[in-house]
Amino acid sequence: MESKVIDNLMEKYLNGETSLQEEARLRDYFGSGWVAPHLQEYIPLFAYFQMSREENYSGKIHFHKGKKRVYSWVGIAASIVLAAGLFLQQPNKTTEFGSYEDPELAMQRTKEALQLVSQYMNSGTEELVYLKEFDNAKNKISRK
Repeated sequence: MESKVIDNLMEKYLNGETSLQEEARLRDYFGSGWVAPHLQEYIPLFAYFQMSREENYSGKIHFHKGKKRVYSWVGIAASIVLAAGLFLQQPNKTTEFGSYEDPELAMQRTKEALQLVSQYMNSGTEELVYLKEFDNAKNKISRK
């Protein structure tokens, strides 16, 4: 009867479904020395767990508190100084696009610029004629 209970507990243990009390029962069982032959392979596992629970570390643990915090503040300060330096080095640039004193000359230059834009836009629409022909051919085919 005990064997079936231990087998069930082992199956639950291997699936990660045991409670702490059930694991303590398994530790006691494998530590008792009376282990069923088909469960002998698990003795080293539970012996290792028992041995590791009894280990103590006697060395000193050193914590380095302040250095990391100082480095982060130095990095933040350096970033602020760098940003301020870049901002202050930029001269106030005002871009003059030019203005015309003569309104007729300004009107002429504006017309030239708009004519240039119109020319480039019209050159792009020439290619659309081919698309219109393609669309007409497609419509003729789809009507049939």
